[in-house]
Amino acid sequence: MKNLIYALRVLLKNKFYAFLNIFGLALGLAVSIIILLYVQSDLTFDKHHNKWDQVYRIESKFYIPPKNDEFALTSIALPETMQMEFPEIQSFTRVQSAGQLLFRIEDKNFYVDDMYFADSAMFNIFTHEFIQGDPRTALVEPRSLVLTESTAKRLFGNQPPLNQLVKTDQNTFTVKGVIKDLPDNVHLTFNGLISYSTLTSGQPPMNAQQRMSQLWNIGTYSYVLLPKNYDVNNIYNRFHEVFDQYMAPIRQFAPSLREASFEPRLVPLNEIHFNSKVQYDLATGNKAYTQSFMAIGIFVLILASINYMNLATARATKRSKEVGIKKVLGSTKGKLVSQFLSESILITFCSLLLAVGLVYLLIYGVNINELLGKQLSLDWFNNPLLLFGSLGITIILGVLSGLYPAFYLSAISVINAMKGSVKTGPGSTFMRKGLVAFQFFVSIGVVIATLLMSNQISYMRNKDLGFNKDNVIIIPTRDTLVSRRLEVIQNELRENPNIIDVTTTTGLSASNANSVGNRLIGGGRQVMMVEEADTTMKTDTYNLMFIGENFVNAMEMELIAGRDFDENIPTDPTQGVLVNEAMVAYQGWADPEDAIGKKVQPAGQQGNPSRVIGVVKDFNAFSLHVKVEPTLILRYERFGTLTQVNPSVVVHAKAGTLQQTLNYLENKYDELDPSHPFEYGLLDTQAENLYKSDKRQSRLTASLSYICIIISCLGLLGLSSYTTATRIKEIGVRKVLGATIPQLVYLIFRDIMLLVIVGFAIAAPIAYLLIEEWLQVFQYTMDLPTAIISAAAIAGILALLVAFLTVSFHSLKAAQQNPVKALRYE
Repeated sequence: MKNLIYALRVLLKNKFYAFLNIFGLALGLAVSIIILLYVQSDLTFDKHHNKWDQVYRIESKFYIPPKNDEFALTSIALPETMQMEFPEIQSFTRVQSAGQLLFRIEDKNFYVDDMYFADSAMFNIFTHEFIQGDPRTALVEPRSLVLTESTAKRLFGNQPPLNQLVKTDQNTFTVKGVIKDLPDNVHLTFNGLISYSTLTSGQPPMNAQQRMSQLWNIGTYSYVLLPKNYDVNNIYNRFHEVFDQYMAPIRQFAPSLREASFEPRLVPLNEIHFNSKVQYDLATGNKAYTQSFMAIGIFVLILASINYMNLATARATKRSKEVGIKKVLGSTKGKLVSQFLSESILITFCSLLLAVGLVYLLIYGVNINELLGKQLSLDWFNNPLLLFGSLGITIILGVLSGLYPAFYLSAISVINAMKGSVKTGPGSTFMRKGLVAFQFFVSIGVVIATLLMSNQISYMRNKDLGFNKDNVIIIPTRDTLVSRRLEVIQNELRENPNIIDVTTTTGLSASNANSVGNRLIGGGRQVMMVEEADTTMKTDTYNLMFIGENFVNAMEMELIAGRDFDENIPTDPTQGVLVNEAMVAYQGWADPEDAIGKKVQPAGQQGNPSRVIGVVKDFNAFSLHVKVEPTLILRYERFGTLTQVNPSVVVHAKAGTLQQTLNYLENKYDELDPSHPFEYGLLDTQAENLYKSDKRQSRLTASLSYICIIISCLGLLGLSSYTTATRIKEIGVRKVLGATIPQLVYLIFRDIMLLVIVGFAIAAPIAYLLIEEWLQVFQYTMDLPTAIISAAAIAGILALLVAFLTVSFHSLKAAQQNPVKALRYE
């Protein structure tokens, strides 16, 4: 207690240094608390479910020579088939996207995103807190509906939602349950669930032939509940029997599948978020991002600790007589170490109080959750990791920060201490300079990384995608009566002078709700047979797009061979196919012209094949994380049974007229489809959303770089104050001998400048290597060698400027002082 009281007196006596230390450590601790909550959220994905360690998602692994395809989706028949053959599967549920639905309640209309169909076992496998309803029966009956709390509030206000009727264009649903809103750390997010029996109601059970065909198609997310500590190899080792019985027989009816095979992959629920690499998955996380935040958080704490160590050791001469007197009066080295550690721990606990206030301000005042994409909260008593983690970090930081100054100060000899002639030896000076250089190394490295991330995001935003995404408006078709009049509607819309062109497609939607993978435009994958260069038919899975009339022209795609679909040629919509350049290379065709006339046919189908009529320049149908795939572009009129959705109207507006065009379209659609509220999406917005997590990481890294710079500046401010004070007589002598103020400022800044250069020399190559690793997730990247030069130059100049301004605060003050005051002895 005496040590703590004495430490408090020391802090109050030296308010400037106390402020620098407490504020610097508070920034470090605030960052640590936020990153602790962020990482905790990421590392506990889906672990709030009571049976999380027994739940597995079934993924599909197809081998259709010559390649493997892995999907997050499975056949709707697979879970039931597996449960029949593997009795250890205690339960299963299928979750299938229902897309965006229009709910009608009395005279009000509501569009609701993220709707799914789910089996009745959903709430036996997954834990969701019911506010109203019975989890055992909520999804049993057809046309049953379970809503999240916020969705129910939006639809019904303060009315009790249970057993209320909700209408859509096709059905009337009954609300059977209301659950608490989902936390942010679940891989499967939804606003409502519809009973899976709604899809199968009134349909006879599948016969053996139908089941066999269905097992080769995918369309649903499937989850199974297994016993605790179950070895999934038991299923893998016996699955070949299931394949031989239920799936292999189809190969005699489809020669193209003769060498094809299938096997399931059972992924633990808690591994889906970070470890998923399959196609058509929901949004997943990036473990590298989480690890980088952890690393930066540790570096920020280290920077704050360095500030304390530097200031404490630099002020050794100020406290040398105190140490000498205490030693003369009988104080031991252990007691002195204890005293200085008490000061350090007191400072860190004061910093913790300030840090908690900063975190409260950031979460509940500034709403940092919007930046993080999380639902972080400071629930100290229900989150032991937060409480004990914060206290543990504070104590460890206090001890580690105070160890070196404590042993350094307590080791001062009595004679030197009493004379006040304590000199910092070369080892101490070297260490202090090394710590400052480390601060600049971290700060400059983070700044370079921030600039390079920003450059990559700018590159993605501005890259030519092979089509025009700007000012493209997507309007879904909700009514079959409207979809039958699309040709007339398109002609009417083209009359507006603000509209460049109009087309239709099933590969674009107004909302990104329930979107899978990183698809921007396109349809999906399908097993197709395509003629190779040697005229043999190659069976493979290809990316398909289903488009309407005039799509290529309206989207400003470039034809490099052949022609577009011609409405005056009757066979074009039914038998014409466009391909991209990647398809030409993949099939081994000599050049784009060689592709014209090649045959294309769905696997297993007989009859007249379609023919390639044109080749389109490669375009990015997916995000730039993914390489352009071989793509077949078909008319949805011919392959409507594959798409199973109404087409959307795509309007390309003139630049600068977007709002006027939207106003026109809203008024027009009130006439064309009065039974549905006007709804639209913007293609450029959807493109931006593909890089949401990348932009979030860039913004977070930028924020942390600012904090690193601030902490480094606080340390420099204190260090320059000490350096200036110890050289005050030298400055006075030099000024008397004719030194100018700029020369004196440079004299003090010179040592710091060298430390900045050393930090820069180490940081630049390391930042380059780290960003090079980060760019591995992108197939298309900026020119990194060129970008690193400009980023490093900006970061280096910024570091020198910030260091100069910080040091100048004290050095200018000392240089302008009257030398008489500096040189007088007493």
